[in-house]
Amino acid sequence: MVLAASAGFVPDRPDLGHRAEGVDLADPAFFADSLDPGAPRLLPPAAYRALAFAELEDDAVWTCSWLTIGLGAEISSPGDLLPFTAGHHGLHVQREGDGGLVGRFNKAQHGGCRAVPLQCRTGTKTRCSFTACGYSRDGTVLPAGRDGPTPAMHQYLGLRPERLLPVAVRAWGPLVRINLDPGAVPPEAPPEGLAALAAETRRAEFACNWKLALQALAEGERFSETSDSLHLTGRLATGEAAAIAVHFPNLVLIEARGKTCAVMLQPTALGQTLLRIGLLGSDDAEPADRETSRESSWEASWEASWIAWQAEIAARMAPAVAAQAALSGAANAAGLWLQQRIAARVRARPAITDTQPLFATAQGRGC
Repeated sequence: MVLAASAGFVPDRPDLGHRAEGVDLADPAFFADSLDPGAPRLLPPAAYRALAFAELEDDAVWTCSWLTIGLGAEISSPGDLLPFTAGHHGLHVQREGDGGLVGRFNKAQHGGCRAVPLQCRTGTKTRCSFTACGYSRDGTVLPAGRDGPTPAMHQYLGLRPERLLPVAVRAWGPLVRINLDPGAVPPEAPPEGLAALAAETRRAEFACNWKLALQALAEGERFSETSDSLHLTGRLATGEAAAIAVHFPNLVLIEARGKTCAVMLQPTALGQTLLRIGLLGSDDAEPADRETSRESSWEASWEASWIAWQAEIAARMAPAVAAQAALSGAANAAGLWLQQRIAARVRARPAITDTQPLFATAQGRGC
């Protein structure tokens, strides 16, 4: 029996399968035509527009991978909190008093709602006053107050944050990575010699699915790969040489102009992707370097660097927006690699043998 979506009932039931547009999205045959190295193509359109495929990705990718969510420098003080919604799950990372990091599921996974409203089950992150909801859009970093957690943090922390479900978290060089599985094997080693050039990330949003966004950002010639990363050579829109690295599933590093632009992808809708962008540089460039020059001169140079990188990202993303409109065409080297990884994760999911729901609501009981 297939359960119809209704207000107050959560229809994502992996034991019922993931079907849309008349096909089984988890069937290896769904991926087959798109994984030919000789003629790589985009996945079928359902992979970029069907809520069922987003739920399959939640099951196979977002809940069992090392996700990159921001810069460690963004939460430098004890108590600072960095939110990130992974798939349908509201999470956060907080700086501890000893300088370490702790990751947790948010206290209010569904905001103040007793159940997930139907309008939140559309594949689009909603703008909601309950900002810790797993279906709402993330806010920015929450700095700690003088006396500890602020009222705005309550939706994340509750009264006893130590009782919240833990999330694995690692300081990965200057970046922060999380895994919803607290027992996950640590990620591969980060690139050496990188540090955040400033304690900020900037955001840009584009009208395309996250898979198309990653493919466009990582345009280049395949150079080498590991189990969870792909390395390419390419050129910027200005013609300058660039080294590009993709770390599955949502981090692209573009090295050029003496800096490394870190782009972290986060789906905000089936056809919408938010980019969290940070600038990295050599770890021997101390913050004190700014103080040796005039502040106004440094700020002008820093802003010019941001403008150049934002223009580069916008140029790279233009083909992704066009591809979202067409939902057909060839996959580049990064796109093929990503599709291969997703297909492998789907195949590797544990088989579901128990069909008993793990939860029930007033409308769900008896189904």
